[in-house]
Amino acid sequence: MRVAATLAIPLAAILQGTASAQTQDPARDAYLDDTARQLVLGLKAARDTARLTIDTYTALIRERLGFEWPSPRRNRPWVHGERTARVRWSRDEPAIVHVLAARFRTLLSDPEDSEFFTGLRTERFAADPLGDPFKFGFTVVGPSPEAEITTRSPLGPVSERYYQFRSGDTTTVRLSDGSTLRAVAVTVIPRYRSIRLVSAIMWIDAESFGLARVAYRLAKPVDREMTWRLRSGGRWSPGLHIDISAPDPADRAPAPDSTPDRPGFFDRLVNGAFNSAFPRLRLDISTVVAEYGLWEMRHWLPRSVAWRGDMSAREGVTAAGVAPLAVPAMIDWTLEIEDIRERGAGATPGTPATAAEALRLWRQEGDSISGALTEAEPGETVTITPADRQALAASDLLPPTVWEEEGGVDDATIEQIAAELAGIGTGEGGDRTEAPSPWLFDPPGKTLRLLRYNPVERVSVGTRLQRDFGWGRAALTARVGTGGAAMPDIDLTLQRNHPGHTTLVSFYRSLRDGEPGEGGSTPGIYVTGDTEDFHWSHGAAIRFLPPLGERSWLSLRLFAEQDATIPTDVKRNRVGAAVAWTPWWGTEEPGSFGGGGRAGVRASAGDNPHVRAVVEGTLVIPLFSRLFLGIQAGTARVWGDPAPHDLWRIGASGRWLRGHRESVRGARVHMAGVDLQRPIRFLRLSVFGDWASAGGDDFYAIGAGLVFMDGILRLDVARGLRWGREGGPDPVLRLHLFAGALF
Repeated sequence: MRVAATLAIPLAAILQGTASAQTQDPARDAYLDDTARQLVLGLKAARDTARLTIDTYTALIRERLGFEWPSPRRNRPWVHGERTARVRWSRDEPAIVHVLAARFRTLLSDPEDSEFFTGLRTERFAADPLGDPFKFGFTVVGPSPEAEITTRSPLGPVSERYYQFRSGDTTTVRLSDGSTLRAVAVTVIPRYRSIRLVSAIMWIDAESFGLARVAYRLAKPVDREMTWRLRSGGRWSPGLHIDISAPDPADRAPAPDSTPDRPGFFDRLVNGAFNSAFPRLRLDISTVVAEYGLWEMRHWLPRSVAWRGDMSAREGVTAAGVAPLAVPAMIDWTLEIEDIRERGAGATPGTPATAAEALRLWRQEGDSISGALTEAEPGETVTITPADRQALAASDLLPPTVWEEEGGVDDATIEQIAAELAGIGTGEGGDRTEAPSPWLFDPPGKTLRLLRYNPVERVSVGTRLQRDFGWGRAALTARVGTGGAAMPDIDLTLQRNHPGHTTLVSFYRSLRDGEPGEGGSTPGIYVTGDTEDFHWSHGAAIRFLPPLGERSWLSLRLFAEQDATIPTDVKRNRVGAAVAWTPWWGTEEPGSFGGGGRAGVRASAGDNPHVRAVVEGTLVIPLFSRLFLGIQAGTARVWGDPAPHDLWRIGASGRWLRGHRESVRGARVHMAGVDLQRPIRFLRLSVFGDWASAGGDDFYAIGAGLVFMDGILRLDVARGLRWGREGGPDPVLRLHLFAGALF
C-alpha cells in the first residue's frame, strides 16, 4: 500500500497541475509548505488505493449521546441514548446491521423509564471503512428536500479551491500492539467563513500516509442561516430550517420533475412574525475528533469519534445581558473490528461469508427488517431489529452514558484540541461569493423582540446592527421610547472570542430595573411598577466569561458608571469590579452525590464605597429507599459605607428564606436549609426547613413542594415561623415558584 501511495503522489500532482492550468491555477497558494503538499496528496492517494484492499469486515459499533439542560448554577442531564450493533460491511453487497442493545431516557421527566433508541445510525459512517471523516459531523438539508448539501471536505478532489494547508509539529502515536509511529500535524485553514467549510487538523503517518487522527470544527457557527418555519407549503409543519445558497450546480442534486414549493403570503407572514419575535438560534459544532487504528498493522480504519456542540440564543450581546445559556450536546461512538477479509481471501471460519448468510444467522423469528436484501444496493444498509425492544433497553451490552465514562478520546484531549481549532483563522484567496455577509440589521418596528413597554419609556422601539468578525462580533443596539421624559437607550458591545474565554467590552447609556450599582438588568418585554423602580446607567464595562457554549461558572466584571435614579435624579458615580464563581462537582445523575456552591465579591469606589461578598455551599446526599437529602448553607456580608440598596436582601423573593411577607435587609446575613426529596415518576416530593439571620434577628420556615425536571422548576408552599421574635416582616403561608433550583 505504501508503494502504491508513493507512486500515486506524482500522478496526483500532475493531474492537479493540469486542472489548475485550466482554471487559472486556483490552487497555486493552497499548500503553504512542501511538507503539507506531500502529506495531503499522499493521504488522498493512499486512501484511494487502500479501498481496493478490503473486501468485508464485521465489527461492533457502540454509540451514545447526551444533552444537558443549561442553568446558571448547575447544568443537568436532559436526555441520553445508547446503542450497540453488529455490522457486516461488504464492498459488493449491502451492509447488514444487527441491533443488540438500544436505550433512550429522558432524565428530566422520568429517569427510571427506558425506551427503545433508534440510534444515530453511525453504521452509515462506519460502513465504508475509508469513508470521508468530515461527514461524521455535519450534513445540511438544502433549500429543497431533494437537495442535500454537505460540508466541503478537505480531502475532496478540489479541496485546494476552499482550503490552505500548513504542516506543523510531529507527534508520536501509540498503536494497539504497543509500537509507535510518527504522525505530522497538518492544519487545514478555510479560505473564508462558511458553515460549508471546516477548520481542521489532520495527523498523517509520514511513512504510509495513513490518517491517524482528524479533528475539526465548523468554520462558522450556524446562526443567520437557521430560522424557524411554522408553515411550509401551505401546511403547519413547525421545525428549524437551514438555508444555504449553492452557487455550484454540482452541489445540488434535485430529483427529476421536482419543483420547490414557493411559500405563500400567509406562510411568509407567520414565519416572519415568529422569527422576528424570538431570538435567533446559534448552533456550533465546536469539536469533532475521529481517531483511527492500524488494524492488523495494515489497515487504517476508524476506531472512535467524539462530537461536541451546543445550541444557544444568538442575542444577548449587550452590557447588561447575561451570557446566553447553551444546550451542550455530546456524541461518542466506537468501532471494534472483529474480523477483516482482504480482497480475494476466503471467509474466516465462524463469520458470515455473504450478506444473505449474515441475515440468516443473525435474524430470529419476529425480528423486523428495514428493507429487502434483494433490492438493496452496495453502500446501503439492511437493519435487523429484535422484536423484544424492552429487552434491548435493559441489555448488558449497552455502553455507559456519556456522563459516566470517557469515550475513545478523553475530555482533556478534546479540550486541548478544541482550543487549537478555535485558534485557526481564515486563509487567503478563493471564491468568497458563498460566504455570508458579515453585517446583520434588525430594522426598527419590524423586529418584535426589540419592542418593550415600561413606565419610563412607555412603548420602546429598538433596532440593532451587528457585524461578524473572525474573532468575534460587535453589536450596536438603540432604543427610542414614546414617553415624553424618556431618553434614547444606546448600547455598543464588542465580543472577542478566545480559545479559553470570552471578552465583552461595552459602552452604554441604558435603562435598568435592577438596583443601582449592581449593573442591573434591562427591562423585559413588559414591565409595570413605579418609576422609582428604574434608573438610568451610563458608563463602560468589560466582562470576562467562559468560552461560548459553556456554563458561566466563572466571571469577572470591571465597570465605571454613573447611575441616576428616577424621578429624583440622584446620581452616584462608581468604579469597581465583581467576580463570581459557581462550581458544581459530582456525578450528573439526578439524586446522586454531588456538591457545589457560589462565591462572589463586588467592590466599588466613589459614592458609597463598599465591598459585598457571599459564600454558599450545597450538598446532595443519596439515602435509602430512593430518598436523598439536600443541605445548603451560606453567609453574606457588606463592609464600608453602603447605600440602603447595597445591603443584602432576603425574604420576599424566597431565595434563602421562604414564607415571609416582606424582604429583610442587612449588612450581615446567614442561612441554612435542609430538603428531603423522593422521586415519584416525573417529579419529586419535597419537605424542607429554612433558617436565616439578618440584622441580629432569626427567621424560620417549613414547607413542602413539588420539584419538576430535577430542579429546573419547583413549586413550594412555605409557612414562616415567629418563635418568639417581635417585629420584622410577618411570617405567612406563601407560594414560591423557582426556576433553576440547585435541588
